[in-house]
Parts: sequence; C-alpha cells; structure tokens
Amino acid sequence: MQAHQHQRQQSQAQRISLCMIVKDEEEMLPRCLESVQGAVDEIIVVDTGSSDRSVAIAREYGASVVEFAWCDDFAAARNAGLERASGDWILFLDADEALEATAREQIRSWTEVSGCDGLFLNIHNYTGSGQQGATVNPVLRLFRNHPEHRFKGRIHEQIAAAICERNPEAAFHITDMVIHHYGYQTVVVERKDKVNRNVRLLQQAVVEEPDQPFHHYNLGVEYLRVGEAEQALDSFGKARKMIDPAVTSYAHLLLKYEVRCLEHLQRWQEALELVDAALELFPEYTDLMHHRAVCADALGEPEAAEIWLRKAIRQGPPPAIFHTEEGMGTYQTWYLLGRLLEGKADLEGAVDAYVETVRAKSSLVPPLYRLFRIMRVSGQEGQIPAVIESRFAMSSEEALSKVLGILEQCHCYDAALELLVELPSGSSGEQREKRSVAEAVLHVQRGDWSTARLKLETVKRKKGSFAPMAARWLERLRWLEGKEGQETSGQDAFTRWLVHGSQVGEGRESASEAESGFTRWGKAAVEMENRSKMENPAGLEGAADADHAGLYDGWQALGLMLEGCVQSGRWQALHGLIQRGRQLLDEVDDTTEKRLEKEQHADGELAKERSQEEQVEREIIDAKRWISEPFPGASDTLSGTSWLVKGLIRAADHHLAQLMSDTEQVKSGKRQRHSYWPVIQHIRLELPGADGFEG
Repeated sequence: MQAHQHQRQQSQAQRISLCMIVKDEEEMLPRCLESVQGAVDEIIVVDTGSSDRSVAIAREYGASVVEFAWCDDFAAARNAGLERASGDWILFLDADEALEATAREQIRSWTEVSGCDGLFLNIHNYTGSGQQGATVNPVLRLFRNHPEHRFKGRIHEQIAAAICERNPEAAFHITDMVIHHYGYQTVVVERKDKVNRNVRLLQQAVVEEPDQPFHHYNLGVEYLRVGEAEQALDSFGKARKMIDPAVTSYAHLLLKYEVRCLEHLQRWQEALELVDAALELFPEYTDLMHHRAVCADALGEPEAAEIWLRKAIRQGPPPAIFHTEEGMGTYQTWYLLGRLLEGKADLEGAVDAYVETVRAKSSLVPPLYRLFRIMRVSGQEGQIPAVIESRFAMSSEEALSKVLGILEQCHCYDAALELLVELPSGSSGEQREKRSVAEAVLHVQRGDWSTARLKLETVKRKKGSFAPMAARWLERLRWLEGKEGQETSGQDAFTRWLVHGSQVGEGRESASEAESGFTRWGKAAVEMENRSKMENPAGLEGAADADHAGLYDGWQALGLMLEGCVQSGRWQALHGLIQRGRQLLDEVDDTTEKRLEKEQHADGELAKERSQEEQVEREIIDAKRWISEPFPGASDTLSGTSWLVKGLIRAADHHLAQLMSDTEQVKSGKRQRHSYWPVIQHIRLELPGADGFEG
C-alpha cells in the first residue's frame, strides 16, 4: 500500500530537464554537471563541435548528447535541445555556470508548488580575477516545457517572449535561488575570445533587425566590457530611443550603463543629469544612488555625495527585480563613503565607515589598509588592538595572521607586535622559533636593533631549522650597525653584497668591483633560495613578492632594511642602500639588454637542427646564468624598483611625521596643533602605499 502510494506521488512529481549547449568545455563542464546532481531528472547536452572531452564528460554524467552543426545562432542550438527534453520544466545552464547547493535543494519545491509559467533565478556574474565581487542579475532560467516555448535571438537568446505569446496572462516569479557564472572572468574571456565573438554576432543581428533595441543594448554591453565607452554610449543611446522605460525589463540597467560610460569619459555633468532622470523612473535602484554620489563628488560637491551615499546605505541592496552589483548599498558604498570622509578630513567618520565595510564583507582587505593607515597617521596606532577586539570577530588564527600582515604593510609595527602575542606559540620549539623570528623582523622594521638582535641570537643558539635565517638577519643587522669591517667569511650572498657594495665613502671598492666580486658567490645564492622557504615565519600576507610567494627574497630583505634605516634615522646607511640598489638595477638592465641581443642572434642560428647534447648544454648554460644572480629575484627590475620606491616613500612619510610633530605648540600648558597640521596629515594619507588591491 505504502509502495503504491509512493509510486503515485513520484508519477505526479514535476520532472525537470536540464538543457545545455557546449563546445570545448572540458574544464568547466564537470563543475556544472556536478552542481545539478539530484536536482534534475534528465540532462540534454547540445554539442556544437567540441574537439576535447566535453562529449565524453557529458555522457559520464548520464547526459543525452545532441550533435548540432553550429550556425552562429544560439537560439537554434538551444531549441535543438528542447526538442529532446521530456521533463515538465526546463532548466537551462551554460557550462561555465553552477547551481548553488541551496538552489539544488530548493528547485523541486519551487516547481512542484509554483503556479507560474516561469521562474527567475539570480545569476551571480564574476568578472576580472573573480575576487572583485559579482553582479547580480535575475534571469528567467526555469520554465514550463511546451512545444510553443522556443528561444528567439541569434545571441543573448530569450524565452519570455515566446511564453507570453502563447499565454498573454503568463505569470513569472523571482526566486532566491542562485546560479554562479564564471564565464566572464578575465582568463576565460581571453581564452575563448568571447567578446569578439559576441560583438560579431550582435553586429550581424543589428543588420538583420535594426529596430530591435535589445540587440543595440547588448552590443553596448560588450563595448563597455572592453572599455570602448564611446561606442558603448552610442549603442545604448540607440536602444534607449526605441524603448518605453516603463515596460522594458532592462531599462534600469541600460540607464546605469549609460551613466557608467559618461563617468568613464569624465563627462560628469551629463552623467549627473542622466542619473537624476533615471532616479525619477527608478527611485529604489540603489546602484543609481551610488553613482549619483560618484558624480557629485567628481563635480566638487562632497556634501551632496555624502547625502546620496548615506541614502544608498539606508536603502540597502535594491529590490530583486533590479540587476545590481554586489555591495551596492552595503560594502562598496560604505567603502566609498570612507574615502569621501577621508578627503573631508573626517577621519573618525572614515574609520567607522571602513569598520562597517569589513563587517558587511569580512573577506575584504582594502578597508583594513585604509583603517590602519588612518589610525597610524593620526597618532592612534596604540588603539588599533582595542578596535580590532571590540569591532571585529577574530575567530581564527588565519584571520589574525591576515590582519598581522596588513598591519606590517601599513607600518603599524607596535600594534602588530601586540597582536602577535595573541597568536598561539605552539607546543613545538620550531613554532616558537618561527614566532621569535617574526617578532625580530618587525623590530628590524621599527628600527629596534637591540631587541631584534636578542631574539635572533636566541634562535641561532638553539640551532633549529630557523637558525640559518636568524644568522643571516644578524649579519644584516651587524652591517646596519656599522660593523661592516668584521670578517665576512661565512656570511650569506646578500650580506656580502651589502658589505662590499652598499656603503659610500673611502675604503670601499667600486660598484663594478663589488659586482664582479659578488657574482663569485652565485652558488651561495641558490642555497639561500632553497633555505628561504622558511623566511616568512609569521605567515604575514603580502610581505612576499608575487613571484616568490611566502619568501623574503633579496629585494624584500632590502626593503625591510630600508624601512629600518628610516625608523632608526640611519640616513647614511639609507642613502648607501638606495644608491647600491639603483646601481644594481642599471647593471641588470644593461646585462639583460646584451643577453637578449645574443639570444636573438642565437635564435636565428637555431633554425638548424640541434643535437640533444647541444640542447642539454644550452640548458646548463642557462641554469648557470640564472645561478649568477646576486640573490633570488635580483634580476627582477620591477621588484627591485618597487622596493626602492617603497623605501623612499616611507622616508617621506617619516619626515612628514616629524614636521607634523614640530607644528604642535605648547600654549597654556596644552599642546596645540598648527593650522596646517591637517594638510600634512592628508598628504601622508595620500602617499602611495599598500592598499589591498595589489596582487
């Protein structure tokens, strides 16, 4: 009886067919098909000519594969799949999309209880590197299967019109189910040449249907995607003349994109007028409020900009009918408000805005950089640990390590040292030594040589795995403290370079002599690189170059020493380091240019077939050439220049801080700041520095 009842319930259940079109999607397809397991009853994959394993992968997941000759028509390909679908509902996805886990659990409930003809799901589109957040777009992706429900449109194909033609009273509902779309991340777009393909098909569609505004709109989107603002603006303008904004589903987005084009072209007054007109039509569209503030600020109206930002925050994310960007009315708007308040010298308000930014999206780091820099520059570094404890939930060692890394890059060494105590020291001696070296490096950067030396000496005496690194830092400190006359045997290659080439004055060999002498220790540099895997002991994020993640290579060590010279007022040593760094970069540039000329000549000779022995010999020569680097990363002129510039900026920051303290006057027993104190503070905040957007 129960089995019969169960079978009857199954027969009455609404079956769902997943329909897809693919071509060469072996990388993305498994994630997509995995995401719908248990959510659909059948999978129909239309393959338009794959040369990879896409078809095999689809069949591994039980899909029925339809071979389709591509004819530059997405609707035709979609409809080929619909012809084979037997479900009551059609879900359509692309290979670069994935159904969110919660949506997989909810989708049958929606189809079984819904009296609608179609359901909208929210597409989260990830662009750039995928770390910049997402745009959120409600899109009709689930609809009832019917022979008259067929897609229309060569590209950006649509189904809603066909549903409404069959049933003018058709009803639709916006759900909270989410589809993640990864296809417009930079690496995917470049690999598949999506923009050029889309532009070509849309231009063809415009020729075929010049009076169809949706084609002009989509063409504008593609132009905007690649920064062709003038062409995008022209396409959007044509589309807007053809639509009735009151009934066109994408009108709000078209207007926002027009505003973005005008902003890109710095036609701020036109952008302001257009966004005001758009807000008359769509007063609840938070994105427009945010852009209204951007325009006002650009036109020199910070007060109006602040009003609109706060209005957007009160509104929060817009209603679900609007296409929006993640963070509109929340973290993006809070962050923009923080930058605005910084410009108005309302640093207390800016700090609050940055705190709210992080609370709205805890993975963001740029607001933390701004927050810590403000507190340091305004003399409140000592309050940072208390702010972190009271305003943020530091629930893991990983989160604390990330904050420590940001504090280090913001030069908040006292705060970092105080927070470092919060990290568990661990039960092993190696973990304790790791933390000791991390503390020592922070003391190096703050110019406290004696404390750094004491911690390093302790680690060196224990002769554990961190002892070699402690020894190298002790050698560098010895050089910084002016003890360069001591015996250099046993020192690492970097310290030898410092000893022989960094100082200015009599008794030092010339730069060329130092360089030629230094290259003799090339093999030592290789050993240093092998050992340097331990050289970011605190796991402080961002301290390492992108090409040497987690390492303190030569240039980075140089950067830390520049910082220490600034903090300790060792200006002669600072000058020597900068001069030697410049000389090394010049020499590397000359050497690189000559090497490239030789390689170009050699490449011409390589037209002749070379024996395997000759190839091995060339590889050995190449290896020896790179071994001769003074230290790992020395030939990277971008990295070297970056560290030198950072040292100069830090020196300027230090001088401004001194100037700021000199402007304080004592009147009636109280210290009083000079009137131009805020100006110096503002300059310090605007000095280039780590901002969390790097890398």
